Amino acid sequence: MTRNEIIELVEATFPNYAIKTVSKTDVGKSAYVPNMQQKEIFNFFEINPLDRRQDIQIKELFSNRVLTISYYASQREGANRPIEPRMGLTDLISYISIGDEILFTHDQQNIFIYNLSRSTDDEIEEKIYSQIDINLLKTKANNINPHPNQVVQTITTYPRNNTLKNYVKQRSNYLCEMPNCNYRSFSKKNGELYIEIHHVIPLSEGGEDSISNTVALCPNCHRALHYANNREELRQRLLDYLRDL
Repeated sequence: MTRNEIIELVEATFPNYAIKTVSKTDVGKSAYVPNMQQKEIFNFFEINPLDRRQDIQIKELFSNRVLTISYYASQREGANRPIEPRMGLTDLISYISIGDEILFTHDQQNIFIYNLSRSTDDEIEEKIYSQIDINLLKTKANNINPHPNQVVQTITTYPRNNTLKNYVKQRSNYLCEMPNCNYRSFSKKNGELYIEIHHVIPLSEGGEDSISNTVALCPNCHRALHYANNREELRQRLLDYLRDL
């Protein structure tokens, strides 16, 4: 996801958020100074560094990492300069670099941090929803438009060869060809047994639309080949299976 897509996701999910670019002073003095909008997020939880120094646990968006951050008040150098809130401790200082954009937000239960300057994967939307308070999700879900606007998208597809597809289905006897899978096909309305067809090396990666690159898979194994952490291992299992046919 791009920076703007992440911000749009945060904007649509959380009550508010705030972003600041890390300065040379933030890093040089090992003391990050939050801007006014970021301080308001901490004020929501009645966290006041002017009362006392506090060590706060802050969750990183899109991961299970928890950063312990010290929030305290410090007198700035110079005559008649006001006391200001600062943040420190190793967890935060090792997390930021000069020029990084640091985002703070909350779900009314937890404070979250995210370094917008870091790379992200394509599945972060699901990760964000797995982290936040379920009551906030319920409130958001109850307030969505039940009749969403239609969006027309252009996608690239590869036509499948029906002869190859039907051969592979019959070769597999409508069973999943992933080794050690015990899937049993169900019957569709037309009486045909259900099985899905998959190119082990995707056509988009230069794979062939051929017998030696096509397998029959159950829905679960098919999704795993696209999204599982061990999808490369699963791909190799199928390549070995096809080689031994």
